[in-house]
Amino acid sequence: MRSAVIGGGLAGLAAALRLVEAGHEVTVLEARPTLGGAVQTLPEREGDPSPPPDNGQHIGLGCFTGWQEFLSLAGSSGSLDRRALELPVLDEQGRVAVISDRPLDLLRYRHLTLRDRLGIVRTLGRLRRLDPAAHDGETFAALLGSRERVIERFWDVFIRPALNLRSAEASAALGLFTVQTALLGEKGAGDLLLPTAPLGEMHGDAAGKTLLAHGAEVRLGARVVALEPGAAVLADGERVVADGFVVALPAAESARLLEEEDPDLESSPIVSVHLLFDRELLPHPLAALLSSPAHWVFDRGALTGHRPERGQYLTVVSSGVPELLEVRGRELVELISGELVSRLGSAEVLWSRVSREPEATVAGRPGQAARRRGTETGRANVVRAGAWTDTGWPATMESAVRSGFEAAQVLMSTRTEEVAA
Repeated sequence: MRSAVIGGGLAGLAAALRLVEAGHEVTVLEARPTLGGAVQTLPEREGDPSPPPDNGQHIGLGCFTGWQEFLSLAGSSGSLDRRALELPVLDEQGRVAVISDRPLDLLRYRHLTLRDRLGIVRTLGRLRRLDPAAHDGETFAALLGSRERVIERFWDVFIRPALNLRSAEASAALGLFTVQTALLGEKGAGDLLLPTAPLGEMHGDAAGKTLLAHGAEVRLGARVVALEPGAAVLADGERVVADGFVVALPAAESARLLEEEDPDLESSPIVSVHLLFDRELLPHPLAALLSSPAHWVFDRGALTGHRPERGQYLTVVSSGVPELLEVRGRELVELISGELVSRLGSAEVLWSRVSREPEATVAGRPGQAARRRGTETGRANVVRAGAWTDTGWPATMESAVRSGFEAAQVLMSTRTEEVAA
């Protein structure tokens, strides 16, 4: 069977890897000059530390089983450092407390009063028993019913990077799912999976090489403008013939190609600032900052095994803060670096770079679930995929990969049924 995958992000690559595994003749059509979609390494510039920065620090959790399978199929599963869930959190004075999935650690979380900590343990017990699907119409903060200080200093530390929104903005269904799956899930579900290689190398590059090795055709700069029965039409008029199609595009692009109504899913940005300091500031591989526009900081040099000869190479990620998109590069660098040195000690910035992803993820606000579409499109031998589709997961790497695997399975099942008939 000839299959065409339209879109070379994680969803499309997952579908393509699954299809070639099943013996399909696969053609991947990607409009960009690189594979990987939203998961990229920035083009290297003169003076960049090694390796060049990614477009944001993506990390996974132990419950991301689909993503781990994707990396295994792509041949890059060795590019992960797995460690138990321990999240150092720095307060306004630089004091550290740790969030983990161990109840005793929660009771020692000194950024809140003992009364608040006991309340968190009780709240976790209550959340364990709730059905996420019944709470998409309210925010996670409303469901928690906790004091604002508790939400900001505990719940948002975990929820914000997972959903790219604050608890007061995010759907309670997605927040509840995240807590139940990771914090309250089976042993190891909340483990941190930290990439030790550049994201572009371990995702797009690795998957592309694997696909080519299995006889697939990968075409970059190939923008599909129309989908006809039996063919995808490129911008230059070329028709790519296939028996089945996976449309693995962002929501609005997918709707245009499939001639559907736009699901009108709002996006949420991620802004990253990459910094090389003249001395070591952060004694942890990663840490969260309270009451700061710098939400998370990662020791990129240590995580990738490329510590600089001098100083420390850090990546700072700010999730779901659209106002930072308008801050000029130099001003943003000064703002973020100032946040770090105010808590970790004085240091000089030797190099910096900013990356902005205005549409990094779908904004999982209340009521969004009904607008996320399923795998089937209503067209014969055409299925859809994407992190934004109805996978049951927030719009993460895991959602993207699961959607691609599901799309491939549905396409193969549909074709098998037609042949049998």
